[in-house]
Amino acid sequence: MKKRIKRILLYFGLGIFLLLAWIGYNTSHVWRDYLGGPPVRFLENREIAVGLYPRGAPVAAILTNDDFSAASDLEPVENLRRLLEELEVRATFFVIPNHLGRYPLTAGSEAVEMLEKLRRDGHEIAQHGYAHFSEKNRGSSVRMGAEMHFLSEEEQYRIIRKGREILTGLGFPPQGHRSPCFSGNRRTFRALDRLGFLYGSDLDLPPTTPETLLLPAYRRRLMYPYRPDGLDLIQVTSQTDPTVRRRKALKVFHRYRDRGGVFAFLTHLPQIGEPRNLRRLERFVNHLREEGAWFCTMAELAEWWTAREAADFRTEPEGETLVIHCDNSTPYPLRDLEIVIRDPGPRRYRLLDRSGEVLGEGEIPESRSLLVDI
Repeated sequence: MKKRIKRILLYFGLGIFLLLAWIGYNTSHVWRDYLGGPPVRFLENREIAVGLYPRGAPVAAILTNDDFSAASDLEPVENLRRLLEELEVRATFFVIPNHLGRYPLTAGSEAVEMLEKLRRDGHEIAQHGYAHFSEKNRGSSVRMGAEMHFLSEEEQYRIIRKGREILTGLGFPPQGHRSPCFSGNRRTFRALDRLGFLYGSDLDLPPTTPETLLLPAYRRRLMYPYRPDGLDLIQVTSQTDPTVRRRKALKVFHRYRDRGGVFAFLTHLPQIGEPRNLRRLERFVNHLREEGAWFCTMAELAEWWTAREAADFRTEPEGETLVIHCDNSTPYPLRDLEIVIRDPGPRRYRLLDRSGEVLGEGEIPESRSLLVDI
């Protein structure tokens, strides 16, 4: 009897160990960003350290807004627009091209005029699915707005293309896409990549569903942009709405700031246009600014990250001059990139591009910090 109990306990303990080991492996995308650094080609060597973001900002912050459509009440949009103008913050608006399949955006409409005002203010117009609705979800536990959940890759390809054609025809060709209700999946990634989108923001934080704990999960990063399944498409994971969960949003932001992450946070129409939510958003944005965050649109982040992850540097001392060879093989420039010279020996610097052309040279400033365009 005792041997049987011992055998049962042994098998039970082994099963628990294997389960925990599998969960640990399967959620490696959650914790690897906390244990490792940003997935870029060059961060530092003995002579120099290169900033992750413009002007050495410790973290990137992206204000995103969902659910603008032809059926939107424009007063909350205008309220948000005016606040962003006061804050001097540019946001990314994820726009539904044909809400519920019944309310398409059309030229000359008040909704499109509002989009033009937003673009003039410097905001990015991106795509939010096609209809924010899927008949295939009826009768299931999935919300009707989770548009991509049950659709095949070809179905997603067709509707995303239709939505992009609407926005492009109105003069707002989207570089990025967010799936309604964050219903994106591997099929979405492949469809977006085939369509040539620069980025997607189709998954949110945290990944705590049974699928992410037990079933084979998306191989994604949380804190930094990543390229799923070896695609050209960049995915940027999104976080919570600070006007709804301010304490949680601040907690996540501070973790990301300490590790040089990308903090993309959510707002939704029409709720964000309410006075109390605008006040909450203002306080939150001001806090992030005080913490030194680089505010950018998601397209700006995707272009910057594409260049930053591939950028390579090589240093070569020549007497009292430190020669820094820079290689940016992408079409996207790195403007106001900070290079900190760590070696106290050199008094001068010379910056060369991949062809050997001099990008800059002179005395190393007392701060040992250079801002360069590569």
